[in-house]
Amino acid sequence: MSDRAKSYLAIGVSLVAFAFIAFTFSAEAPSDSPTEDRIESLSSAIRCPFCNGESLADSQAGVAADYRALIEERVEAGATDEEIMDEFAENFGDSFILDTSTSAWSIALWLVPVLALLAGGAAVLVIKRGASHRESVDG
Repeated sequence: MSDRAKSYLAIGVSLVAFAFIAFTFSAEAPSDSPTEDRIESLSSAIRCPFCNGESLADSQAGVAADYRALIEERVEAGATDEEIMDEFAENFGDSFILDTSTSAWSIALWLVPVLALLAGGAAVLVIKRGASHRESVDG
């Protein structure tokens, strides 16, 4: 197998692995209701104020269960997700909000590694092509 074919095979395998990982993270188990989805989402996005870095959804502490019940009450009362998040941020501080997926910093944290991987792959291809071009000119 030539070096060029090996390079294309390596890139293909990398793309398939990346697609598999992306698909795995995007797949979610269906829930029974949109209300339960909202409660789970909000509980996952708020850090338990009295636990060691766990979200309310992950914590087994009694206080976390109380806060999950409070979130459920607020959802059933018609509060928006933003209102609930703002209430927790106001009471405990912004550092207790775990979900920052829409911030520029969070987007950069996801994009930079992907861009670095793509740039690295492009650099490998350019170097390989340059080496094979020099060999064909020298040979």
